Amino acid sequence: MRVMIAIGCDAYDNPPLGSLTGAENDAATLFEHLVTKSWGEYNQVQSKLLLSPTMTTLRSTVEAALFSGQSVEELTIFFAGHGGVKDNSYFLCLKDSDVDRMSLNALSMTQLFAWITEAKIRHTNLIVDACHAGGVVHDIGILLNPNVIGKAGSLAISILAAAGSDEYAGESGGAGHCTSALMSCLKGETPVQTTRPSLDLVEVGQVVSRTMQGTGQTPVCWGINLFGISQLAKNPRFSGGSAHISATFPGLASDGAGNEYIRAASDAIWEQYLSLTREFDAEQFLDVVQPVCSKLEEEPAVAAAFVMGLAATFGARIAATGDHFDVARLQSACAVALLPMAASSTHCADAIVQLSKEVVASIGEGTDQLLADFTADTYALLSKDGGIADFYFLPLRLMSILGWLGAAVHIQTISGRSTAAIAPMAADLVRLIMAHYSNSIVPVSDEMTPFYVSFAAAADVLGCEEELESISGLLLRILHQRGGRIADPGLSGEDALRFLTAVTEGRYDDIRNILANPTSLLPAVLLTMDRSGLSDIADGAMKGFDHVNINIFVPNDFSTFGAGLIEDGTNFSLNIGHTVFSVRDLVAEWLKIAKHLSADTTLASPAVRISNVLASLLRPDRVAWFLVAEQQSAGPVSSPETVHA
Repeated sequence: MRVMIAIGCDAYDNPPLGSLTGAENDAATLFEHLVTKSWGEYNQVQSKLLLSPTMTTLRSTVEAALFSGQSVEELTIFFAGHGGVKDNSYFLCLKDSDVDRMSLNALSMTQLFAWITEAKIRHTNLIVDACHAGGVVHDIGILLNPNVIGKAGSLAISILAAAGSDEYAGESGGAGHCTSALMSCLKGETPVQTTRPSLDLVEVGQVVSRTMQGTGQTPVCWGINLFGISQLAKNPRFSGGSAHISATFPGLASDGAGNEYIRAASDAIWEQYLSLTREFDAEQFLDVVQPVCSKLEEEPAVAAAFVMGLAATFGARIAATGDHFDVARLQSACAVALLPMAASSTHCADAIVQLSKEVVASIGEGTDQLLADFTADTYALLSKDGGIADFYFLPLRLMSILGWLGAAVHIQTISGRSTAAIAPMAADLVRLIMAHYSNSIVPVSDEMTPFYVSFAAAADVLGCEEELESISGLLLRILHQRGGRIADPGLSGEDALRFLTAVTEGRYDDIRNILANPTSLLPAVLLTMDRSGLSDIADGAMKGFDHVNINIFVPNDFSTFGAGLIEDGTNFSLNIGHTVFSVRDLVAEWLKIAKHLSADTTLASPAVRISNVLASLLRPDRVAWFLVAEQQSAGPVSSPETVHA
C-alpha cells in the first residue's frame, strides 16, 4: 500500500513563529495531484491532508496510517511551514509548537525516523519546504546512531529539502518556490525523464535544484533506495504510454523474505553512501553489496530492485561531485553485483543491460567533460597536488581512461547498439592524450592490464589503430628496459614510491616483494602487437624478457568473475626462455587458450559478457581475455606464418 501524509501549516499559536500564506496551499496542491487525481496511486482512504495541525493531531494521524491495518510499502511525507535546527536535530514546527519546548510539541527528524523504522516502511519520500530544511540531513550520522533511535537498519529514504541549512525558503503568490518547481516537474511542464513510467524523488529533486540555481535558495536532495527505485508519481512525459507506475520495473519490487537481508546490511550501505564525499571505491562498495545479492539468489527480482535503487541514489550523490567516470564505476559495480544471477534470471539480466546503457551515457558525459577540460588546460589530467606521485599514478589514470572508453564500445557492440555517438568523441580524447601525455604512457603496475586489453580490443572501432600501435610500443620499450619488471596491482603510496625509486636506480632486488610475478601485462602487449602486425618488433625484444614469468588466468565459471576472490580457474603460466622463446610460440599457446574461451557457453549471455568487462575494470587483478580471443578470431593483421605455430 502507498500512503501520503501532506502537512501544510500557515497558522501558529506561539511567537516568534509567524503566520504564513502559502504552506496550506502547497500541501493541498500536492495532495490533490498525487492522491485525489491519483497521479501517485496513493491509497485515498489512508492518505491524509493536514492543514495547520497540532502535534497531537499529527501523532494520531501517523499512528492510524502506519500502525493500523495494511502495511505501508511506500510513504510520502510532505511538509510546508516553519522549520529549524535545535540541539543537533531538525524540527518541523506545527500549530502549537513552542520554540522553547520543541521536543514536546514539534516533530523532530529523530522522532520521524524512529516511526518510519518501527513501521518497517520499505521506502519513504520526505519533502520539506521550510526554512533551513537542509538541516534535515545535516546530522544524519546522529540520526542513524542506534543509540538514538534504535536499529536504523530499515531506513530507506529519499529527501528533498527546499533550502540549505543556512538558507530561507521563499514563497510568493500563495505558493512556496520549491513546491512550485516540484509541481512543474510532476505535471510535466519541466521534463525530468521520458524512459520510465514513474518519477523518483531523487531525480526530480536534481531537476528542481538545477532550476532554482541563482535564486538564493538551493534545494538539497539525497537518500538511499534500498528496495528498488522509489515511485513518487506517474511520469506525464513517459513515452511508453503505461498508465501505472508499477510498470517501472515489472515484478522487481515484490516484497519477500529477502528484504530482511537488505535491512540487515543497510547500516553498512549507509556508511558507503556517507563516504561519497571522497572518491568512490568500487571494490569497497562491492564488498558490501555482493554478500547481500548472494543471499537473494532465490529472489532475483528483489536483488535486481535492490541494486537498481542503489544505482539511482548513489549515482545522484556521486554526480553532484561532477566526476562522471565515478558515476560509471558505480553503475558498473551495480551491474557486477548481479553477475552471478545474470544467466539464470531475466530480471537481473535486464537490470544489467539497463545499467550498462547508463554506464555508456556516463562515460560519454565524462568524455565531454575531459575534452572541455583539455580546452581550458592542456595538463588537466595532472593531480591537483602534483609532485612525484604523478610519475606512478598518472600512467594508471591515463590507462584507466582508455580502458573505460574501450568499455563503452564493448557494451554497445555486445548489446547490438550503435557506437556512432560514443566513438568519435572517444577517439578525439585518445588523440589528445597521445598528443600531450605520451611520455606518461609507462608500464608501472600490472593493474594496467585490463584497461589496456579493453582499449586494445576496441581500437579498430574507435579508429585508433595507430594510437594503439604507439601505446603498445611505448609499453614494450619500457618493459624491455626493465627486464619485464612491473609492480603488483594496488600498491600503497609508500610502496609506489619504493617502486619508482628502485627502478630508477636499478635496485630490483630491493622490491621483489612488490613486483608482479608472474605478469599479465607483458603477454597482453605481445599478443596485441602480433595482432597489429608488429610481431617482428615484439620478437626482437623477447631476449630482454628471458626468464620472465607470464600468466593468463581464465575462470572456470565467468559468473564468478566479479567476486573478490575467484576460487576456481586455470592459470596458464609460461616462462619466456623456457616454455616459449618467440612471439610465435606465445601465439601458439594463446590459440589453445582462445579455443577454450570460445567454447564457454556462459559468455553467450550479453549481460554476462558486459558484466565481465566491467568487473575487470573495477577489480583490476583480473583480465577479460575473451576480448583478446574475439580479436584473434576476427583474423590476424600479421601474416599467417607469424600467427600459427
